Amino acid sequence: MENNYEEILETEVETAEETTLSKLAAQKVEEEIGEELMPLRNQLESMQNALNQIQSSGQQTSQTGSSMSYNTQSSQELLKQMQDFSNQAQQQQQKTFQQLQQSIQQATQMLGGVEQSLQSFNMLNQISQQINQSQQQMQKQMQQSQSQQQQQQQGQVQGQQYQSNQNYSSSQYYQ
Repeated sequence: MENNYEEILETEVETAEETTLSKLAAQKVEEEIGEELMPLRNQLESMQNALNQIQSSGQQTSQTGSSMSYNTQSSQELLKQMQDFSNQAQQQQQKTFQQLQQSIQQATQMLGGVEQSLQSFNMLNQISQQINQSQQQMQKQMQQSQSQQQQQQQGQVQGQQYQSNQNYSSSQYYQ
C-alpha cells in the first residue's frame, strides 16, 4: 500500500515537471520568435506600402513616360526589399531553429536531472525498506531468544522443584 502511494506520487511529480517544462519551453520559444519577427513584420509592412504606392501611382499616371521610369525604379527597389526580406526570414528561421534545439536540450537535461533524483529517491526508499526489514528480523530474533531464555529458566525451576521433591520423597522414604 505504501509502495502504491509512492508510485502514484512519483508519477504525479514526473507529470507535473514534464508539463511545466513543456509550458516553459513553449513560452520561451514564442517570446523569442515574437521578438525576432517584429523587424520582419515592419519590413513586410514597408514593402506592402511601397507596393500599394506603385499600384496607385501606376493607375493614376500610366500615360506619362516619367511615371514609367518611376514605376520601374520603384519596382526594382521593391524587388530588392523582397529579396532582403526573404534572406532575413531564412536567417531568422535558422536562428529560431537553433534556439529551439537549445531549449529542447536544456529541457532534456532538466528531465535527466529529475530522473536521477527519482532514482536516488527510489534507492533511498529501498535502503529504508531493507533497514526496516532488518530491524523487524532482529526484533523477532530477540523475542525468540527471550522466549528461549524464559523456557530454559522455567525448565531449570521445574528441574529444581523436581529435584527438591525427589530429595524430599527420598528423605521421607528413608525415615
